[in-house]
Amino acid sequence: MVRVGDERIDDEEIRALIRQDRKIDAIKLVRERTGLGLAEAKDAVEALEQTMR
Repeated sequence: MVRVGDERIDDEEIRALIRQDRKIDAIKLVRERTGLGLAEAKDAVEALEQTMR
């Protein structure tokens, strides 16, 4: 789980996209669900990716 401000991002669909090397799709999904900007969503996905290693 990654905390971005008050948002917690922990979604199996996002993790699945990361595992499939579909980071751009994961970023888009985070943006849709949280309303974050591009840079913030990218940072969140990359932070989540780090926890998966």
